[in-house]
Amino acid sequence: MDFNDSKILHIDDDEANRYAVKMILEKAGFLVESAEDGAHGMELMAHRPDLVILDIKLPDISGFELCKQFKSNPKYKQIPVLQTSATFTTSDHKVEGLDSGADGYLAQPIESAVLVATVRSLLRIRRAEKIAKEAIRSREDMMAIVSHDLRNPLSFIMLQMKLLERHLKSDDMDMEKILTKLNAVTNSCHRMNRLIQDLLDVASIEEGKFSIINTVFKASDLINDAHAMFEDQARSTGIRLMKNFEGPDLTIKGDRERLLQLLSNLISNSLKFTPRNGKIEISMISKGDKALFSVQDSGQGIAAEELPHVFNRFWQGHLEKKGGFGLGLSIVKGIVEAHQGSVGIESEQGKGTLVHFTIPATN
Repeated sequence: MDFNDSKILHIDDDEANRYAVKMILEKAGFLVESAEDGAHGMELMAHRPDLVILDIKLPDISGFELCKQFKSNPKYKQIPVLQTSATFTTSDHKVEGLDSGADGYLAQPIESAVLVATVRSLLRIRRAEKIAKEAIRSREDMMAIVSHDLRNPLSFIMLQMKLLERHLKSDDMDMEKILTKLNAVTNSCHRMNRLIQDLLDVASIEEGKFSIINTVFKASDLINDAHAMFEDQARSTGIRLMKNFEGPDLTIKGDRERLLQLLSNLISNSLKFTPRNGKIEISMISKGDKALFSVQDSGQGIAAEELPHVFNRFWQGHLEKKGGFGLGLSIVKGIVEAHQGSVGIESEQGKGTLVHFTIPATN
């Protein structure tokens, strides 16, 4: 397991100890910050280290007490603390250290191999805890979606079917009303089916089982297909849907249906957030041995603080306020990466959004 660049905070009033620990851990690939007392250590906690090595005997506060302060702070309580001491070395001291919230306790002098192994062990435990919590959070998110976003259309279908049953049993055989209700039921079924497929796609991406079926096709064909799918919808809402090609028409070896799904997700998002008289442009630019695709709109844009999270699964940003599930952009990222490509986003509130991705082209 690779822990390179993990940040370690070492709090110790002994300058020689600080130097020795820094040399040992940096040689092992860690990044180390040092503090000579508890007050400085508390300041450096704002840098959110991955682990703290804390000496018990400090000039301004007991290491036991400082550990309790870390663990009682919601911002820091998940950060592992390894306590060390050259004077508090009895079993009672170790018990006191662990009771104060420490995740490990070593008596000095500490062999360099033991120190590195202990640090790695605590980081492994922390990483396993984060993975377990993420799994629990994913399950809760999944249950929330299933219970809410599937229950709503299902309840609507049941209601419409009851109303249809009344129409058919009564003398009111207004065919237009019946067809309207059947159309509403069909749309709800499509919405449920789309959500179920998105959930399956996200699950397969996370499990590393997401597969693609490669065929060979022209990049322009993909753009033309995506444009044709949404041209009427865009026109009906007063939005100009344009397409643009620059450079030679590259040949792509990839999963055409998955890439069309990707573009559909992006265009659908743009249509939701682009006002009437706005525009959306689907582009393909030749970049050497890669095709650079993009979807750019003149919509409301995304807040800067949300941009780092938009490709996360179940992202609950502003997109969901218009009926999204928080899965579309996560699937976009998964499809691009399955094609050995890269994806990025640029946006500014009030000025629109640009999502771009590269797909390798064939010779």
